[in-house]
Amino acid sequence: MYIVAPKDYMNYNQCIDPSCCGAVYPRSISETFQQGDIFTNSCTDNLSVLYWHYSGFAFLSGFYDECFLEDIYDLLLDKSSTISKRFILFTDNTAIEQFFRAKENVAIERRYFFEYKKEYPVITAKLPEGYRLCEINNELLQKINGKITPAFSWDNLNDFLEKGKGYCIVCGNDIAAWAFSAAISSDEIDIGIETDSKYRHLGFAQIVAQMMIRYCFEQHKAPVWACHAENTASINLAEKIGFVKSSECFTIQKAST
Repeated sequence: MYIVAPKDYMNYNQCIDPSCCGAVYPRSISETFQQGDIFTNSCTDNLSVLYWHYSGFAFLSGFYDECFLEDIYDLLLDKSSTISKRFILFTDNTAIEQFFRAKENVAIERRYFFEYKKEYPVITAKLPEGYRLCEINNELLQKINGKITPAFSWDNLNDFLEKGKGYCIVCGNDIAAWAFSAAISSDEIDIGIETDSKYRHLGFAQIVAQMMIRYCFEQHKAPVWACHAENTASINLAEKIGFVKSSECFTIQKAST
């Protein structure tokens, strides 16, 4: 397995199937919106390509022989890489899923993907007194504390502020809920979203999510929504604001110990 030099990333944009689950992530690397690594099966061709986003999400394109999949298995188990980030392979290919299901120390789950099917969203919800809807800036960015944050998918938060976008609801010194561009390509934006546990069930997630959808429309990019197959709260919110499930895939990662 060979690692591609960043100066050559654009050469691998055409290898990505735009219909693959989560295509915005590998494209965000090849189009140099966000950080990540690209690997190929040799230094002379691109028959097999692996895209590994900063967030840890990984995607395959092209022809996958067993040798290349074994190399990926080593990456998954942290055996052959000095790159310190998690590894979660997305695939809808059952042959790949079966290859890894036969391996030890592997966890396989499912992820759902949604397409937005409504028009430009109109935000009608009213915030309680003392709450403010704000665009995420550097000061607010430092206060966001959770699992799904811009730091989850952007290696440099200055890059996020320059290239990305996010909205949050503020109450005093707390950031109650936030939504942001978790991945960006030339025609899609994947929306990351989270609500602080103290402020759930107040409708805040819907407001910040709709703000991000409006931003996607303004940028002439399609909003993308994805979540774990068992994340019923995310699924329900997605459907409530106009997303429709369009596809699903396997997620393959190292099993927890």
